[in-house]
Amino acid sequence: MDMIGLEILKSLGRFFLHPLTYVFVIAAFMLGFQRVKRERKDFHTRVFDVIQQVTSPLVIALIFGLAVSVVTLLLGIEIPVGMLALIMAIWLILLPFRNARWLSITVAGSLALIIAPFLPEAGTNWSFLNQWIIDIQQMDLLNLAWLFTVLFVAESLLILADGWKQTSPAIVKSKRGKMVGEHIASRLWFLPIFLVFPVGEWSAVSWWPLFPLTSGETFGLALVPFVLGFQAKLHGEYPIDGVKKIGKHLVFVNMIVITFAIAAYFYSLMILFVPAAILIGREIVFLSYKLEEKKRTSLFNRQESGMKILGVLPHSTAHKMGLDIGEVIVKANGREVSSQREFYDALQQNSAYCKLEVLDLAGELRFAQSSIFQGDHYQIGCLFVPDDEMGNLSYRGLRSSVVIHQDRSEVEKQQNETKTPPTEEPMDAEIEHHDSDSDRFIDEAEQQTEEIPIDSNDKQTEEEKEIFTSENHEESAATEDSEDRKQELEPEDEVVSEESDDNKKVSQLEKGAYEMGQAYGQASGLANFYDEFRQTKTKRNKWAPTLDEDDQSSKK
Repeated sequence: MDMIGLEILKSLGRFFLHPLTYVFVIAAFMLGFQRVKRERKDFHTRVFDVIQQVTSPLVIALIFGLAVSVVTLLLGIEIPVGMLALIMAIWLILLPFRNARWLSITVAGSLALIIAPFLPEAGTNWSFLNQWIIDIQQMDLLNLAWLFTVLFVAESLLILADGWKQTSPAIVKSKRGKMVGEHIASRLWFLPIFLVFPVGEWSAVSWWPLFPLTSGETFGLALVPFVLGFQAKLHGEYPIDGVKKIGKHLVFVNMIVITFAIAAYFYSLMILFVPAAILIGREIVFLSYKLEEKKRTSLFNRQESGMKILGVLPHSTAHKMGLDIGEVIVKANGREVSSQREFYDALQQNSAYCKLEVLDLAGELRFAQSSIFQGDHYQIGCLFVPDDEMGNLSYRGLRSSVVIHQDRSEVEKQQNETKTPPTEEPMDAEIEHHDSDSDRFIDEAEQQTEEIPIDSNDKQTEEEKEIFTSENHEESAATEDSEDRKQELEPEDEVVSEESDDNKKVSQLEKGAYEMGQAYGQASGLANFYDEFRQTKTKRNKWAPTLDEDDQSSKK
């Protein structure tokens, strides 16, 4: 019993002395930083922490590592130091590609198993390298074939059980050039596995180990770090459905690989069929799914009504409300929403509480509500496809967009009100009375315009004169009267009156927009915009031709 405990302690020491232990951790952090950088570019925030994607799959990876260790110890699988060095060298060559699917040890190990029989004889200037080559040539390759068969089965089951968790949303361009969403499923599972090591005090028995050892009659244990990886892009299916479909196809490939492994136990020529089946089968599954995805339309695109959720930030208000990827937000605080600006504006109606109407994945309407606390995400933790081709806006950009939109709406409303012709008394009854007789209504309108005194202090704007002038041109008699009155006016007075009226109108609009900007704390550049607008408006009116000049040019 003391010997077993001592061997376990030695195996733990070998685990922390192995360079792959630290290289795998560095690679996981590198992929995590790459993911966070892309998420900040697309959404101005990261979805998952770097450390979270390293630690979250650790529990299930340790469980699978323990299960694989039981199988490897029962089989008595032995790997010499030289083969571990070859696997590590191939894995480091694949590392710069930064693809978790190629960083799986089943890929590097299968390539090492194919390369091992074709290595040259030991004859280099480095003694340690010569010893590694001798170890590889003397080892039983059946051990390696069964090891990677077991690891490939574990990888397929991990994809089914854990591969669809914590997928990362992304923004891409479709074939038509539109901004759509997709999900990137990327996982690295760190598995420490017990293997038979050719140095130790254990001795073989009649039934164990199953495979013949090349290290002699005594051996020990080594806790070897292995990593299994998976990566796929999904846009035509929801992450959980697409990843599980890939996992089921890989399980079917496992049956073929296990068949070759059993045949290799009896016929040594079948050993190389095991790594070939692993490599070819994996690539066929991933490439076929990729081709299917290209034919599908993205599920995460702009909706005519409502907003489809592309991602949900963990521990956010949306996560607490139970919102899920693919659900559609129809209303927020009683207001229909179809853009991020409308959604943000609706949330501001009640900054302490949020009530949503959501269509779930089954197409059924449900209500979700929760309190909003200070420091929560400005979209309660929901991530969406951009409203336009410019990408998603940050908090400040979206807030400014809402303020400017409100300012423009108010300005347009005031402009529409100023364009309405002034009336001295209610005309509702007269309009209803003259609806059946349009000629009489036009005559009274002309008489009313004739009674308006015209002098240098006239309060009509240039737009109002154009409206009445266009109406008067429709009747020949009214046109002659208006031309007589225009000839009596002095051109300089008319320009001055237009300039003063425009200045008054623009100053009122500027004042209203500035007050709105102060209320929201944004749109600080609107005052400069209206100053420039007033100056250009004055200069344009100063050099604008009078109505007499227009008529003379038209007659010519």
